[in-house]
Order: sequence, then structure tokens, then C-alpha cells
Amino acid sequence: MSISGKQDLTLYNTDEDNTYSFSLIKAGSDPTLSAKADITVMTQEEVDEQYSDLEGINYQVISPSAYSLDKSLLEFSAEDSYKLVNLSLKPREVMAAIASNPNAIWVLPLYVSSENDSINATKNQLFLQLKEVITPTIGFKDSYVNVKAYTYGLVSKISEKVPFKLDTNNKWDIECEFVVDNEYITQYNNTNGTVFQILPENSYSFASSMPLPNGTTETTLLVEVKGSQLQPGDYMLPIRIKNVSQFEISSTNAIYPMAIRIMGEQLDRTEWTAEANTEELVGEVQNNSGPVECLLDGNLQTFWHSQWQNGSHALPHEVIIDVQKECTFTQFALVQREGSNYVKAGNFQVSSDKAHWETVGDFSMKQESGAQVFGVTPTKGRYFKILITESYNGNNSALAEVYAYGLK
Repeated sequence: MSISGKQDLTLYNTDEDNTYSFSLIKAGSDPTLSAKADITVMTQEEVDEQYSDLEGINYQVISPSAYSLDKSLLEFSAEDSYKLVNLSLKPREVMAAIASNPNAIWVLPLYVSSENDSINATKNQLFLQLKEVITPTIGFKDSYVNVKAYTYGLVSKISEKVPFKLDTNNKWDIECEFVVDNEYITQYNNTNGTVFQILPENSYSFASSMPLPNGTTETTLLVEVKGSQLQPGDYMLPIRIKNVSQFEISSTNAIYPMAIRIMGEQLDRTEWTAEANTEELVGEVQNNSGPVECLLDGNLQTFWHSQWQNGSHALPHEVIIDVQKECTFTQFALVQREGSNYVKAGNFQVSSDKAHWETVGDFSMKQESGAQVFGVTPTKGRYFKILITESYNGNNSALAEVYAYGLK
């Protein structure tokens, strides 16, 4: 046999038999001779003696109703060097057997014999282990949230081709239906502290149904969004595969959460002022850093740092920025101190009088350089607060720069 020994097979539960092909090769010193060989299935007694008892594993031979061979007697002419054998397996029969005794390993043990010709004893058995029967599923190729940013007023149309696919070779004409899952946004926001809002109904379009034709394993759903209709903010369009004409919908990739961030204008920081409930005024002098004003100096090498000299200030740490006039805040950006990525998580708050504060969004920072942008619920105010509730380094907080985006 071209393939011999133990082989694991995963079957797909379709309306058709699964086909497994293998070859029987004629070899020897005189390849011009003819030959005959038989392919036989080992009995349960033979499997117990040669495998189960020796390995301490409960191997069970699958019923003949679960398979068929297109040939079991192979006759080689002088010109033949090999013969191809097709094994057809009935997935539902195999699945029923597995369900009836899930502690067993169900097998189809084949061996080759001949009355007249010698057989290679090291390659005379093919021990197929039928460990799993999988029902094919249809799902989106990716289902993670990947926020794509666009500048307000500079984007007219957003087009995205969203791939979806069948996880096996497609021999069918399958129809797929799509809908918007509004509940997904609420669940995602609650879990991740984000503030995505659903795209306005008249701002997007996609086909409610699409075919996945025979021979096509993967295709794309075109989604178009009228970007010119969107105000600054974070939007999501969670597209769900509602129904498929055959097989099942993927349990993990049933939703594609198309995420769009319309960036407000970066607000001018020239007249901004800052204050904090903690700052290091002595220990970072050699770095020209420490005071909260360093957050607004435009120098990524300087930084604000919470107090650490002569004792530290317990979390939370808060920074309040006065932008001097009211505007609508839509996003904030924070930059970790270069080389010391202390800040982990917190929230943003907005106020018009510095007395009454509204929490507009959470943030969770990565330990990396560069500006990290966070969307918030668009909110009007004059002041914004950065409330740091978690640190990667005890009670220490440090940031290099702070930016805000919105509408004046």
C-alpha cells in the first residue's frame, strides 16, 4: 500500500458518502509480471488480538453498512504499476456508531493478501481510525472587531468585502441569508467597555441573501456605507448569518462586526491647562518631567508622573484638562511614557462646570509606544477627566501626551 499503518480520518456529515482513496503498488525484481491481490477487512477477533489487547485500547470494527470498496480483488497486468482503490464511508452510519459507544475508537482495518504473490509485510495493513464526524459549517472568515478609522468630512463612501465560506469542499448550491444583529452591540459594549452605536439604518446596504454556488468554497458579501452621513463617533454594523439552506451556521463565526470610527477634528491644545490629584515635582526633574503640564508640551520624551518621591498616591489617579471653551468630544488619545508603560485602564469623563461629571467611555491601554485612540459617547463639555484606575506598576502612573478630538 502507498499509505500504510494507522491513519486518522475525520469525516464530514453531508448528504453524500465521504471518499478516501489509496493505492496498491506492484513492485518486485521483475515489474513485467502480472499479479493478484485481495483487500480484506480484519475481523473484530483479529483486531482484538493484534491491537486492542496489546495496546489496552477498545478498538471496534465499524459495521459493513458504513462503508464500501469499489474493488477488493485487484489484478495487475504487466503494464500496471499500481491500482487506485476508492473507499466510500457513510458519515451518518459512522456517527451513529460513535454515539452508541463513544468510549471506543471505531476503526476500519484493511489488509492485503495474495494466494500466489508475495506481500510486503511492513506495508500490508491500513488501520483507519474514524475518530470524528463533523457537520460542515458556514461562517465569516473573520469575526473579530477591527476598527477602521476615517476622518469626518473627508469620506463619502465606505466599501468593504466581507468573506464568508464553507469549511469543506463545496459540492452544493447553498443559499445564505444575512441580517443585522442589534443586540450584539449592547453585549459587546458591556463586555469591553466600548461605546459603539449602530449605524443609522439608511446609511448602509448589503444583500439580504447570497448564493455559495457549487465549486465555490468562499465568496464575499459587499457592504457599502454612506460615510458622508455619519457624524464623528464609533459605529458598528454586526452582520449575522441568519440562515443557510444546507448544513449549519458556525458557532464562532456567525457574526461579522464591521466597526467604523469617524474621527472628529484634533482639537488645538494651545490654550489648554491641566491639573492632577497627584504629580511628581521633584524626582523626575532630571528628565524635565513630572508635572501634569508635560502632557500638553508636544514633547514625547517628557511626561507626567504620579507622585513617588516621599510616598506614593493610591489609585485612582485623575487628570483634568480645561480646553477653555465648550466643544463636543468624540475621541481621546493617550500616549504611554516612552519605555515605561505604566497606565493600564480607566475611564474618561466630561463636564461643563468641573463639578458634575459624566462618564463617556472606558479605556484599556496596551504596553506600547504611540498614540492609542479611544472612542467615547459624543458629549459636549469644557473639561475632560482621565481617571486612571489600574496600573501595570503598582501605584505608579505616567503619560507622555494627551489629545482630544471632536467638533468645535
